[in-house]
Amino acid sequence: MNQGAEKIIDRLDAPEVFCDGALAISFRQDVLRFTLYSDRINAEERANVNRVVVGQLAMPSAGFVELYNQMTAVMARLTQAGKVHQVEQPRSLPRATDGGREPHPAWSVVPAQEAGG
Repeated sequence: MNQGAEKIIDRLDAPEVFCDGALAISFRQDVLRFTLYSDRINAEERANVNRVVVGQLAMPSAGFVELYNQMTAVMARLTQAGKVHQVEQPRSLPRATDGGREPHPAWSVVPAQEAGG
C-alpha cells in the first residue's frame, strides 16, 4: 500500500484517539468503516456505564488488508508472550448471512496475574 511513499511524516498535532472497542464495522463502496466507542461512567449516577462514540475510522480495503496483516503479526507475538489465547467456539449451524462459512477464531485476553504482568 505504501507504493510511492518516500518517507513518513510524523505530525505532532495529529489527534490521539483511545477507544475501548468498535461498535460496528461495515464495508460499503470499497471502504471499511469503524465506529469506535469508549465506556464512560455517568458522573451523576456513578453507577451506569455508557458507551460513547468517540470516533469514526474509514479506510480503503487495501489499507484494511495491511492493518489486518499487522494485527495478525501482533496477535502471534501476544500469544507467544502468553497475553492472549485462542478460545474454542461451539460449532453452530451455518447461517444464511455468512454464506455457510465456518466461524472465525475467537481470542481472549489472559488476566494480568496469569500473564505475569
